[in-house]
Amino acid sequence: MVETLGVLAHHGGLVVERPELTVGVVRAVSRPTGLELELLARRPLDRRSASERQADIRAGRAAPSTAPRRLLPSFDEGIDLRVGWLDHDGRAHWEFGSWSSSSGDHFEGINGPSLHTVLGFPPLFDQVSVVLAWPEIGFPETVVDLSLPDRATVERNTVSIWDAPLAARDAPTSLNHRVGAFPFEELAVEAGRIVAMPQVLSRDGDAAVVLTRLTAVGAALSMEIVSVANEEQAQAVAATVFPSSGRPPSISDDPEDMRVHGPGASVATVHDRDAVWVRPHGGSSSAGSRAFRSTAEFVLSRPDDGVLALVVAWPAAGLPDVCVEIPLSVDYG
Repeated sequence: MVETLGVLAHHGGLVVERPELTVGVVRAVSRPTGLELELLARRPLDRRSASERQADIRAGRAAPSTAPRRLLPSFDEGIDLRVGWLDHDGRAHWEFGSWSSSSGDHFEGINGPSLHTVLGFPPLFDQVSVVLAWPEIGFPETVVDLSLPDRATVERNTVSIWDAPLAARDAPTSLNHRVGAFPFEELAVEAGRIVAMPQVLSRDGDAAVVLTRLTAVGAALSMEIVSVANEEQAQAVAATVFPSSGRPPSISDDPEDMRVHGPGASVATVHDRDAVWVRPHGGSSSAGSRAFRSTAEFVLSRPDDGVLALVVAWPAAGLPDVCVEIPLSVDYG
């Protein structure tokens, strides 16, 4: 799926808001081969101190009431959120995807514990009923109906990243380069709204940089890009990111250092004549014998004019610096 652009299937945002749990759609992409659904579930922030939690456990006050089961099978023994979909006969098909979790902030912070999952559903079109269940925390089985693009739209607009159109141009050489401040506050991306379609930002030979998600959260943007390289370009990148010495290069606050030494593509936002390079907020990389993949998430300021201008650079993969302008829209649904 990494090398295929699908069709935006949902604009994102919260789909469940209950006292014990909120659930939001981070990303939903339809392809002829299946529906890719990314969710983030967040529990309330626990304001108790460690000693207060221990006292509640000893007194038997910590365990929440268990919600009843109707769609979950009797033998299910999960301890986290379960996600599935309902067929036309109302039968639940539970799916298992990749999971990651966060314990949340300190009890005086803002964000509670969260679960992040990416799931692969079968090809589904027009509408899907997503079922969510976490009875152990008192969250009842909940069905959420999501509108999806039709089959013809998905088949017509799904394209390989190697064939997708490009709107990039050469980056200006007269820009003033600097490094932006690192955003320490976590964005509630599950409550935001997708404002751009998946698209290829840069490509040359066997390397490409793909925008997989751009989400508006208040005055900020959360952006995810995937950097893909194959064959000789993959080997060149992997040798830099995973050197034989076992020590990848450290990245300083010098803009040229940040441009050159990122594991995948590096990005800068363009404001007038300034290129402000942005340190990734998170990400991961993997390499095989003939393929390299890197995913990075960035937090950016939302532009006032509704157009996000970026410089995209991946010199390790042999890609030239390009400038891309992405119009922001909220018309997707």
